Amino acid sequence: MVCPSYPPQDTTCGVGDYTRCLVEELAGQGEQVTVVTSTGYRGDSGGSVQVLPLISKWSAVEGWKLIRSQRRRPADVIHMQFTPDLYGRRSGFVLMPLLSRLLPHRTPVVVTFHTLIGGGLWSRVVAPWLLLTADRSVSANEEVSHLIHRHLPALESRVTEIGIGSNIRVSAAGRDAVRRSERARLGLPDRAPLLAHFGLVYPGKGLETVLRALPAILREYPQARLVVVGDTRPEDRSYRDSLNRLAREQDIAHAVLWTGRAPSEAVSSLLAAADLFVVPYDTGGTARRGSLMAGLAHGLPVVTTASPVPSSPLRDGANVALVPPGNADALAKRVCALLASDGEQARLRTGALALAEQFSWPAIARQTRALYAQVLQA
Repeated sequence: MVCPSYPPQDTTCGVGDYTRCLVEELAGQGEQVTVVTSTGYRGDSGGSVQVLPLISKWSAVEGWKLIRSQRRRPADVIHMQFTPDLYGRRSGFVLMPLLSRLLPHRTPVVVTFHTLIGGGLWSRVVAPWLLLTADRSVSANEEVSHLIHRHLPALESRVTEIGIGSNIRVSAAGRDAVRRSERARLGLPDRAPLLAHFGLVYPGKGLETVLRALPAILREYPQARLVVVGDTRPEDRSYRDSLNRLAREQDIAHAVLWTGRAPSEAVSSLLAAADLFVVPYDTGGTARRGSLMAGLAHGLPVVTTASPVPSSPLRDGANVALVPPGNADALAKRVCALLASDGEQARLRTGALALAEQFSWPAIARQTRALYAQVLQA
């Protein structure tokens, strides 16, 4: 398994968290897994998954070294995680699937696409290149599948969609007990509405919309609080500062709790304490959002924005509550309506858990193993 951001590292990465969850489940199902990652890895190399923090610069040379190493200790499959910026700008490592074809007894390469394209011409060239040179590709969500269908239909037959799950495992402790203890730790009365927003703090997550909606929510529910659970990368600190200024300008700073980076167990406890999960993404909620999947997995009523992709599994009123992106008034009204309706909350909780089951890690690992078997039989 190849993933530069495999955790723990100094910065948080959703693809790294996804990879950790996947390889741990693959190992639990009997597969022998080795992860090749960056020298920035801060964990140990023991346990059920061997971790090799070998690479500081993800170049074509390092890709060739990885391919040549298969002559000494061959793997059955090399599985590469991909986003346009995961390996660094203009990284030559993306040549690795092609280089693998130069050896007579080669190891097949599978590439998982978490996003297809980013900014700039480079990413628009790399994605088709990898789709063409990999033995098999995985679309990690319906958004990637839609883009391939629309823009690269000739390569669609080379792609299998296998979704992502929550990168936060649900606490094994009883939800009610965790809810009570966590609310006591936060100093919240048991009946005070708690809204949760989880994920890396950066533009596009809709946090400005949440903060602008909060004054109207507080007029209806003065004890309501918003907890923002997530790390901020160095390049996004100024953005985080702008959110603090917005909270002060709206006179709601007292109602916003910022946790910063938190271990997964603490995140799970905070989500267990919440009443609603509010993630009104600027470009729409889709199943590529690991943070959204965490809310579903914890059985929370999720308030998010409509997906631009027709095949989205998110259904308004069935497993999520949808609002228009960037519309603070609509968000406040939907949140207040949900807080006033135990019945609708219960319906969304049931729908969230049913949808999350389709994206459980055991199911994802089984689908991944089946794909490996197909590749090896080809």
